[in-house]
Amino acid sequence: MQIQSFIEENRHLGYATREEFIRDATRFRLKWRSGKYEYMEIPKDQYKRLNEAIKEMNMPHRSAEDFINAQVKEALGKYETWKITTKKH
Repeated sequence: MQIQSFIEENRHLGYATREEFIRDATRFRLKWRSGKYEYMEIPKDQYKRLNEAIKEMNMPHRSAEDFINAQVKEALGKYETWKITTKKH
C-alpha cells in the first residue's frame, strides 16, 4: 500500500509500477550496504537554496551535488599537500 501510494503521489519521479520502484530501491540499498559509499542527509530546503544560489551567482558548478563533490576533491587535494609538507619537516 505505501509503495503504491508513493508512486501515485510522486508520478514526476518516473515510477510506473511497484516493480520499477522496488528494483530502484533495491539497487540503492545494495550500493549503500556494499560499504563503498557513504550517504549524508542535507535538509531539502538547504539543498534547493544551494542549487538556487549556484545558478544565480553563476558559480562554476552545475548543481549542489557538483559543488559538494568539488569541495571534497579540493579538501582531499589540500590534505595530500599537507601530508607531503609535514613529512618533509
